[in-house]
Amino acid sequence: MERPRPARLLGYLAFIAAAALAAVVALYLVLLAKLVTDGPGRVCGIDSCPRGTGTLALLVPLCAAAAWLLWRTPRKRGHGRVPVHVRVIAVCVALAATVPGWQGFAYARGPQMDLSGRQEPVHPAAAPVGVWAPRLGMVVRARTDGLVAYDGEGRKGWRLPAPERTPLCAISRTTPSGIGLLTYGESPGACGSQVVAVDLADGRTAWTRDAGRALVAVAGASAVVADRDTVTGLDLRGGQERWRVPIPADCTVKAVDGSEQHALYVEECGDTARITAVDSRTGARAWQTALPTGSRLREVRVLSAVPPVLRVTETSERGMDAVLLFGAEGRLRGFVPASGPAGDLLSEPSPVLTGDLLITPVKQGEKNGVSAYSLTDGRRVWHAGFGDEVVRGLAPIGPGEVGVVTSGRWWTYLSHHGLADGVRRAEPTVLRDLPLGERFTFHPGPPGRYVFVNLDRQGLLPPTFDIDPVFGW
Repeated sequence: MERPRPARLLGYLAFIAAAALAAVVALYLVLLAKLVTDGPGRVCGIDSCPRGTGTLALLVPLCAAAAWLLWRTPRKRGHGRVPVHVRVIAVCVALAATVPGWQGFAYARGPQMDLSGRQEPVHPAAAPVGVWAPRLGMVVRARTDGLVAYDGEGRKGWRLPAPERTPLCAISRTTPSGIGLLTYGESPGACGSQVVAVDLADGRTAWTRDAGRALVAVAGASAVVADRDTVTGLDLRGGQERWRVPIPADCTVKAVDGSEQHALYVEECGDTARITAVDSRTGARAWQTALPTGSRLREVRVLSAVPPVLRVTETSERGMDAVLLFGAEGRLRGFVPASGPAGDLLSEPSPVLTGDLLITPVKQGEKNGVSAYSLTDGRRVWHAGFGDEVVRGLAPIGPGEVGVVTSGRWWTYLSHHGLADGVRRAEPTVLRDLPLGERFTFHPGPPGRYVFVNLDRQGLLPPTFDIDPVFGW
């Protein structure tokens, strides 16, 4: 007797579903084998397997069991041979099932990024000095042997070598007009014997000026050069002198910076120190504020010119070590201690100042994290903990977001955090086998991509490389 048509159709549907699940199982077995052998040491362990391995290890037996049950159902009911056209449909459905199966794997694995382009290591090795990022995707890497520009595709652009036996020793923090300032030194202890303005569009030298132990910064349309006894404002593009401010004989300029309106410089006079702002066009004093220090300075860094933010460390064991925050008129508005109950501020990687926040890596006991502090009063706005993962890099990466690169025992991640609350916006992105040095910077490149710049001293790693999302394996 011929079986009722509904029962026969159900048997065929069960056969087709079993084929689809079997195809997914085969796909997941291949992917699982690849994940396991991609771990550190070529075979991963319980705590070192790539993200998604556990999910696949659970889904494979579940899908296999479901496929076996569906395949057995029509056989138990005594169905005859499956027609050819049903078998063809089953093969087509099985192939189609690998698409949602792959999407499920991609979701379990999470976002990942890998190399899309890299530069060969530069030899001979030279000590890194700094990095400029004048436009999206472009970076200019400064070493003691000169400047090298890289475009948005990671290709090497122009190069400006340092004069023979005269190493490049410092660069300006900012390049707002596409002009960067650098200083050459005759010896490691005499930075600033010559100041050079460089057009970052093509690497041409706009002008040069001899100086003595000079510090440089860009302030509006002026190049600020601070040497032993004066702070001088020069025309940024032509190099002509625009103004000059004398420095008292018993004082030394320790740091300079600038904004569109003001040039800033920090003087140390014996055991006292002060910060001064002058008009970037005329050199007229706008304000001057004494720093709350009681001994000589070990280090002072200008982290921002608008608003003025300093990282100050005294030589005295019980002296100040803090980030000082100033208002536009020079009044001290608050400070963030380098050590305290909320954690210790780390000097590396360098903090990020964006909007009205100072975002810096911190350490709380054995735990690592990133904290944001208000530039208005120094209060902590938010904290994002990373546990045992080491914070290795910070950078603003888009509207309202900061990127944090962290490394655990086996893997390196890039996570996106909101500036307003520090909440992680999405699952961290795994950075695959990137040639990262101990020190590096990173910057947004073309949409969805990033440019990394290594600052290693050995010259064994790519000076710069690009990464983009992984869509395949």
